[in-house]
Amino acid sequence: MNLFLKKIPKGNILLYISFTAISMCFLLVVSTIRAERKNDMSQRTLYTRHYESFSIVDSDDELQWEKVMPELEDGNDNFAIYVPIKDESIILRGIYVKGEVITPPMISGKYFDVSTSWTDEPKIVLGKEHEKDAVIRNGKLYYRYEGTDFLVIGVMGTKEDSKLNNMCFIDFKSAVKISGINTSYVLDTKNKSYLYDVANDIYIFFSSPASALINTMEREDRPYIEELFSADNIMDTLYVMILMSFALSTVIVTFIWLAQRKQLFFAWKLCGYKESMVCLEISKRFYLVAVISFISGLLLVYAISENSSVIDVIPYDVIKGFVMTVGLGTVILFGCYMINRRYNII
Repeated sequence: MNLFLKKIPKGNILLYISFTAISMCFLLVVSTIRAERKNDMSQRTLYTRHYESFSIVDSDDELQWEKVMPELEDGNDNFAIYVPIKDESIILRGIYVKGEVITPPMISGKYFDVSTSWTDEPKIVLGKEHEKDAVIRNGKLYYRYEGTDFLVIGVMGTKEDSKLNNMCFIDFKSAVKISGINTSYVLDTKNKSYLYDVANDIYIFFSSPASALINTMEREDRPYIEELFSADNIMDTLYVMILMSFALSTVIVTFIWLAQRKQLFFAWKLCGYKESMVCLEISKRFYLVAVISFISGLLLVYAISENSSVIDVIPYDVIKGFVMTVGLGTVILFGCYMINRRYNII
C-alpha cells in the first residue's frame, strides 16, 4: 500500500482531494437548497416571500378582468394573481401567472403558464392526493368540480406528506366565475420590485366605479450587500462563497500539480512534442483526476443521503455537478497553464 502511494505523485492526491471537495460541496448545497425551498414552498402553501392580499369591491362588471388583464400583462413580468376559493373539502385556488414566480414539484404534466391560466377551457393542476378522483375520457384526464369538468394538465406533489399534495389550482377565469369578481385575491411576485409595480398597476386599472383595496407601496432600493444577504439570496450567496473558497484552493493545487510535472513537460518538448500535444497530454491527466474525483464525491454524497432525509440528489443535480466540475477545472487549468508559460515556470 505504501509503495502504491509513493508511486502516485503528491500533486495528483492533492488535486483529487480538492476536486472531490468541490463536487461534494456542489451536490450537497444544491440538494439542501432544493429541500429547503420545497419545505418553504409547502409551509407558505406555494406563496413566495413577496405577496400582498387585496380585494376588488363595487365592480358591476363580472368580466372586468378581461379588460384589466391584457393591460396588466403588457407592462409587467414575473407575477401571479391567486383567487382563494373557500371549500372545506379541498384546498382550491385560482391562478393567473406570467413569467417565473414559483413552480411546485410536478409528478406529471405541467404547471400553469400564461396561456393555460388565462383560457376559456377550464383547466386544473391536481395535488397527488386528488388524482384518484379524476376520470379518463377520450384519452384525457378530467376532474369534476361544481358541475364543471376541468382538464387536468398536471399533477403536483412531494414524496413525503405535505400541503402541496392536497392542493388544487384552477385557471383564473374559472375561479372568478366561481367566486365572483368582488372577492379577495393574493398578488405574488418573484421579488419585491415586481410587487410594487404590479400592485400600483392593479390599483390604477381598477378605477371608479370598481376599487382595488390594495397596499400601493413605494419601491425600496436596498443596498446591494443587504440584498445579497437577504432571506431570498442568503443560501445562494453562501454557496458561491464556499465554491469560491474551494476554487481558490484548487488553483493553488493546480500550480503545485503543474510544477511537479515540470521535468516531464520538458522531456516531452525534447522529444519533439508540439505545443498542442503537450497541452493535450496535460489535459488528459488533469481531467482524469477531475472525473475520478467527481465520481468519488458523488458516491460520498449518495452515502450521506442514505442516512439523511434532507439530502436527495436527483439526476439533474449530477449532470449540473459534472458540468460544473469539468467547466471549473477547464478554467483553472487554462489559467494556471498560461500563467506558468508567461513566467517560464514550465
